[in-house]
Amino acid sequence: MNDPDDRTLLERIAARDRVAFETFFRAHGPAVHRFVRDLVRDDGLAEELTSDVMVEVWRSAGKYGGRSRARTWVFGIAHHKAIDALRKRRATLVPLDDLLGAASDAIGPEEAALRADDRQRLDEALAALSADHRAVLELTYVEGFSQKDIAEIVNCPVATVKTRAFYAKQRLRDALATAEHRG
Repeated sequence: MNDPDDRTLLERIAARDRVAFETFFRAHGPAVHRFVRDLVRDDGLAEELTSDVMVEVWRSAGKYGGRSRARTWVFGIAHHKAIDALRKRRATLVPLDDLLGAASDAIGPEEAALRADDRQRLDEALAALSADHRAVLELTYVEGFSQKDIAEIVNCPVATVKTRAFYAKQRLRDALATAEHRG
């Protein structure tokens, strides 16, 4: 779905059009769910947060000013809801399983075991990162947002996003190297 379509849907949602809301939810709900799940590392909480994000879209569609892409606006809501939930829970965050992909049935058992081991190392390395660093990596490499969009989503300057991305990649590389030496 492109941004003009999303903007039209948000206008219709602001007018309380349930069909438009359902269309918007189907278009963006799965990506929002994946994003918050990867931040909070809890499927149940991710479901709840995705619902909360979409309820906020329903309530606030009339306030969407169009200063950013609609997708950026929705991910900003999702980021804030996930970070708030994490602060309340004070839990550590983890994975981005999507970076490595799930093992497929077409691969052999040795390959599946290696992928599972790689996934576990990645999960452990990501657990060592802060929520802010993980969010920047997720938004960049999984969701494909630009640094400008990420700055808007996480409510900070672009320079801060660049710094977070640099340190997140550096820490992730160091953690993976440490895990490799231990393994």
